[in-house]
Amino acid sequence: MEKFVQFIKDLFQTLTSGQKSRLAIISTVVFAGILTLSVIISMKKHGGEKKEVKPDESAVYAPIPAEDMFLPDEPDFIPGVLLQRDRRSSWTDIDALEYWQDPLKDGEEQWREKIESSIDEYLERVP
Repeated sequence: MEKFVQFIKDLFQTLTSGQKSRLAIISTVVFAGILTLSVIISMKKHGGEKKEVKPDESAVYAPIPAEDMFLPDEPDFIPGVLLQRDRRSSWTDIDALEYWQDPLKDGEEQWREKIESSIDEYLERVP
């Protein structure tokens, strides 16, 4: 076996670059032909006919409900955006009431004090 491998190596070394490229092309064509023939033979062997698949007659196929196929409509909870408003020279409390939200309403002052004391305590511990 070693003599055969040595013979092939010597033969390959004596080939010119043009002969080597022709050998590579011929080898590629032969390999592609063998692969194509094997695929054709296997298709004929397994019968290229399509077998009809019959559904199970005892099974009942119900349509998929639309709620499962489509996402529900998004709720319209976002308030409208006021793109512009009339410029006023002076504002009354009633005019500003539409645009003002009191940050301390509903007893939120106690939360502010707790948050500020937590921040102060944390910052005192930082070196």
